[in-house]
Amino acid sequence: MPGRVDVARNLKLLEGLKVQLLTVISELFAGLYTGAEERVLDALSAAVVILFSIANRAGISIRRLDLAVEEKLAERIKHPGNSLRDFELELLRYWQGKSGNQSGS
Repeated sequence: MPGRVDVARNLKLLEGLKVQLLTVISELFAGLYTGAEERVLDALSAAVVILFSIANRAGISIRRLDLAVEEKLAERIKHPGNSLRDFELELLRYWQGKSGNQSGS
């Protein structure tokens, strides 16, 4: 039965992380509404940490998630109608430099 305990514990942790993510998103919206930059920054950084934690609990490695973000950015910048294309290209370059992965695009 040790496997069942681990699965139940993992599910409980995932549920807790989902609640934390919803709370942080609420804080983000409140910060955006009031114009509180520090509150927005705190909520955004917490959301990123929580999302990486959820990935980990779901069995997805940090590296795999990192590569998936890079691939998603590369995919999005290929679309000329993307109004965020310039920003996403800049973000992709930053992401690649930060991870040390210079796969290029």
